[in-house]
Amino acid sequence: EEALLDHPWVQTPVCFSVPSAQFGEEVGCAIVLSSEAPPGIPDNEVIKSLRRFMKDQKFAPIKWPTKWWFGPDEELPKTKTKKYIRVGLAEKLGFTGEEDATANTKLETKAKVDFGVITGFRFLLSCYVMFTHIGSTKAWGSFANVRGMQWHTHCFFLLGGYSMALPMNPDIKKKWAYFVARMGNMYPMYFMALIFAVINLLVVCRPSTFDPNFHWNAQPGDHTRAPFCEGTPATPTSWWGSFILTLFVYIFGLQVTPFWPISWFLGYYLWFMSMYYQSLAVFPVVYNWLRNKLKDNLRSLMYLMIALQVLNEVIVIVAWFSMKDGQGYTEGETPEPGSAPIVTNAAVLSFYLFTPFWALYFVIGAVLAFIYDTYKPGEKHNSYVWGYVADICTLIMLGLTAILIAQPEGCEDKMFRPELANNSCYDTNAVYRMWSDISGRLLAPLTTLWIFGLSTGEGFTAKLLRNDFWVNTLGPHGYNCYLFHQMVGQWYWGVTRGGLSLDKLHAQGNVRFWNWWNYRKQLFWFSPAPVPVEWYEFFLVVGCTVAFSVFMDNTVMPVVYKTYDNIKYMIKGEEEAEDVDIADAVCKAVEKMTGIEPDLDSTLDEVGLASVGLPVIVGMLNSTFGTKKTPMSITAAELVETETIEDMVAVVEGAFARMKQDGV
Repeated sequence: EEALLDHPWVQTPVCFSVPSAQFGEEVGCAIVLSSEAPPGIPDNEVIKSLRRFMKDQKFAPIKWPTKWWFGPDEELPKTKTKKYIRVGLAEKLGFTGEEDATANTKLETKAKVDFGVITGFRFLLSCYVMFTHIGSTKAWGSFANVRGMQWHTHCFFLLGGYSMALPMNPDIKKKWAYFVARMGNMYPMYFMALIFAVINLLVVCRPSTFDPNFHWNAQPGDHTRAPFCEGTPATPTSWWGSFILTLFVYIFGLQVTPFWPISWFLGYYLWFMSMYYQSLAVFPVVYNWLRNKLKDNLRSLMYLMIALQVLNEVIVIVAWFSMKDGQGYTEGETPEPGSAPIVTNAAVLSFYLFTPFWALYFVIGAVLAFIYDTYKPGEKHNSYVWGYVADICTLIMLGLTAILIAQPEGCEDKMFRPELANNSCYDTNAVYRMWSDISGRLLAPLTTLWIFGLSTGEGFTAKLLRNDFWVNTLGPHGYNCYLFHQMVGQWYWGVTRGGLSLDKLHAQGNVRFWNWWNYRKQLFWFSPAPVPVEWYEFFLVVGCTVAFSVFMDNTVMPVVYKTYDNIKYMIKGEEEAEDVDIADAVCKAVEKMTGIEPDLDSTLDEVGLASVGLPVIVGMLNSTFGTKKTPMSITAAELVETETIEDMVAVVEGAFARMKQDGV
């Protein structure tokens, strides 16, 4: 009571004991607000202010009230001498220990999750993506066989739904606003990736280098041709048609079935963003349904999880048996439109880029989050068991990887693959790639269990993934590595194989500059052959990609947002700086970005700002608090060090003070 009494909004605090089914007793507090409290302020805003006040006073969180009541003084029972009666006050005010658990603090309502391990696992997946695209098959030798089991792809979607549902936020009522906010914190960097991809494209693909003779597959002599490009299946003879439609498709994130035939493939994995946006569109509906119908119902959630896993297995098995006998291309021949090889190619590509089949993993991830929140494995006395489970899953994945590496390299038959897809040189290429995708998706039950166990933070695998350098230095760049590794790989190839001079690159009749059409696969696909560098150069390219990500976060994006602000000032004019509640403004900025109303003790992981949103929130905060005359100077590097919204507020307060001191 003494700690709360110093708060200007508090006239009278009366603390009392509240029965608790979980802890025996908890601290409750009845508050009579003073005249200084803003009229009509919501209770939750008062609670946020009081918690922040207690934290500033270094009052131990274990002593903070978890039950709050706000009302007039006359409703509180008193003795004849006007002293407050605390005995029985909890029952008098309606706190019986049976009320909704959501009235408690986060510690009581949300499961313990090791988000550091989740961040580390996500960066591991980004490294796997880069491994599949950097280094020639010959250079990697038998290690290239690991690319034939693409388990990482569905894990991205599984983690997406899991991470978004795990904070157990209230119902998403403003679904469109939530979608726009979530998409908005990823789109600026995605758009920058598009700009670089288009620049790389125009270096080698212009009207003067356009070949109107479209081919669905690679042709003999592609590697030795001067830079060239062909059209799309929809516009095979028109460079402008292909270019304009490609820009339209990628700007609006439509590079999936059924739109892929009208577009070039600008990026290895930029199709993933289209899948993510569409999965994001259905997430609010799925989340609200799970929260309102199945939350805390472990049995029903487990039945639903089993049903979804069975559905996934059925989908991929049916797809395999439907297309395994497809016909492939004959080298050097140009198949007629509508012929069997083209039909097989189009069918496999359409299956791979069909959103509902990937959105299924998003739903599985959301259900997994509700199971985790209900069961709370990290808070069990035997939580260490889940460390063993995670480590066993790791050993299984390592065992499968070792088996793949032990297989013959090159044009020899591979074991543990179906007969129709065990030789990359002689089997139908589309069918071979089909199995590489399906074999990874078949592992969804294992990867789901793996993520569940890792989330507890227990076990040796979690310890490795929680490494400070891996999580805090590399982890925040996982999304950018995914976006930019192709562009950086192309630049690296151009610089190390003759420089950026086209004359040098064409020397001796050999095309040195990496070009999609020079290194395309034996079928029409969203990615060409990997950048043809040596295996050890993979680590150099990854290092360059991380460095480029740092450059984008700390140098390029601030300039972009500053330019935007200057344009805004030119159009609207300079606005006078106003005195604002920094904590409130930061929370509103986060809510605008994520669609989630945060508390000050919400972690950046819980609100989805751990990596992808930081450059955007930096620009938004600088724009909110700064003016043209007195600009704000927050950087992404400062926010990377923060863990909670309150830490972020402290950074903003420091920058705000510097701005005031250095400004007019």
